[in-house]
Amino acid sequence: MTCRNGESGAVISVADDGSGIPADQHDHVFKRFYRLEQSRYTPGNGLGLSLVAAVASLHGATIELRDNSPGLLVVLCFPAAAVA
Repeated sequence: MTCRNGESGAVISVADDGSGIPADQHDHVFKRFYRLEQSRYTPGNGLGLSLVAAVASLHGATIELRDNSPGLLVVLCFPAAAVA
């Protein structure tokens, strides 16, 4: 995980070296209870990325999924706080 100052605010990146998420599934994984593995052999409920997206939205952040070769890279971009 990394955190840095971007051009317009904070950028948090989280990477793993797992099997990744196919590009055609990127929009689907943010839905509640959606799971790539339909057979349900792996533990989980399909809530992880939907919760990340909900919290990101509450803070005005954008979220992007990228290929980490192997694995997945999740990039969250938070807007800079307004100074009063």
